[in-house]
Amino acid sequence: MSIKERVYIETYGCALNFADTALMKTALAKHGYEVVNELEKADVVIINTCTVRLDTEEKMTKRIRVLSDYVERHGKKLIVAGCMATAQPYKVKKLAPHAVLVSTYNAHRVVEAIAKGIDLLEEPSTPKTLFTPDPRAMQRGRIAEIPLADGCLGDCSFCITKLARRRVYSRPMDQVIELIRQLVRRGVVEIRLTGQDVAVYGIDIAGRRLLPELMHEIAELPGNFMVRIGMMSPDQVEPIIDDFIEALRHPRFFKFVHLPVQSGDDNVLRIMKRRYSVDEYKSIVREIRAKVPGVMIATDIIVGHPGEDEEAFMNTVRLVEELRFERVHLAQYTPRPRTVAAGLPQVPDPVKKQRSKILGKVIMRIGLEEHKRYIGSRARVLVVSRGERGGLDAKLFNYMPVILPEHSARPGEWCDAEIIDATWYDLRGRVLDCTEQS
Repeated sequence: MSIKERVYIETYGCALNFADTALMKTALAKHGYEVVNELEKADVVIINTCTVRLDTEEKMTKRIRVLSDYVERHGKKLIVAGCMATAQPYKVKKLAPHAVLVSTYNAHRVVEAIAKGIDLLEEPSTPKTLFTPDPRAMQRGRIAEIPLADGCLGDCSFCITKLARRRVYSRPMDQVIELIRQLVRRGVVEIRLTGQDVAVYGIDIAGRRLLPELMHEIAELPGNFMVRIGMMSPDQVEPIIDDFIEALRHPRFFKFVHLPVQSGDDNVLRIMKRRYSVDEYKSIVREIRAKVPGVMIATDIIVGHPGEDEEAFMNTVRLVEELRFERVHLAQYTPRPRTVAAGLPQVPDPVKKQRSKILGKVIMRIGLEEHKRYIGSRARVLVVSRGERGGLDAKLFNYMPVILPEHSARPGEWCDAEIIDATWYDLRGRVLDCTEQS
């Protein structure tokens, strides 16, 4: 097959965007395009955008302008894909009038966008989840991410992603299983099942939540690999909590649950349009911890959301102190266009910054206290990759990161390690013995 054009792709944002890029690469290769790693070698430039926060949007704005100027000067084509193209198409067109826009729902149709030069923003009749990405495009070393579903059932007042991924589209279960088989054959040892809310997986194709059923299927697969379950909304996991916990207890799965709380104050949760109370959230966490020994609970918190006064903020601090989360993703609220929260009275920026600083210190203190408990212990760890800053990245059974000396093991090996130090974010270990299972 002769090469039609060379394509350069930049991808920003979450795992779903990287999954969309994998679909684009699959479609491009199938139709004779060559994906290149250098901008200067490309005939077509694609930027797969994120717009979840204001600072992210500002970064995208600058990059789109740079790429637009570049393709204009050199007679190339520009495709703007992803969440910014979907949720803010008018802004993108203002930044890059000659760009072709491709929505999150149309990543698999990128060849059509290139060949015809037309925007693809409407939801297609055939969901992209029915198209199988090439496993090679999904794999990063010994790690791979499989998107279970696009979209969610929520309508959070702060969220612009809801505008970019409006409906739930689940990937068929047999396709997920086959992708895992192929990735494991290619040497992948860590599979990450991702989505905006993996707890709603299957609701569109079966009328019910299929995550526990899928987990049981995955548990039966052969091979040396572990699976991390992605983010779940508390109100969506609650209906399947018993079945989910039962499935999570299988050795195939990291004992890790990402359960965003966003605020520790009931009034703020109502303003956010989160569909649970603080007490309901606590109940879910306590049930998981009681039935899954050693489980790591990760959460997300937004400080400075409209409606958060000093008392509400302190309620959040108290919740963090009480539940002692092992991992917290902390963000200052930033207004997003076309969202309900953007039209509400705003918390002043200096107040948001101060609250973020206060809570950040609490998070770091608790993280260090919790992690110091591991020092002196011996544990079985899975080495998954070489660290970006040196060393080796390994994972405990509960997904706790352990940094090992650089040449002491290889990705894919299971090692017995002694934990010798800790930071607020990870553990440091030394290797005692390693084996590579098949």
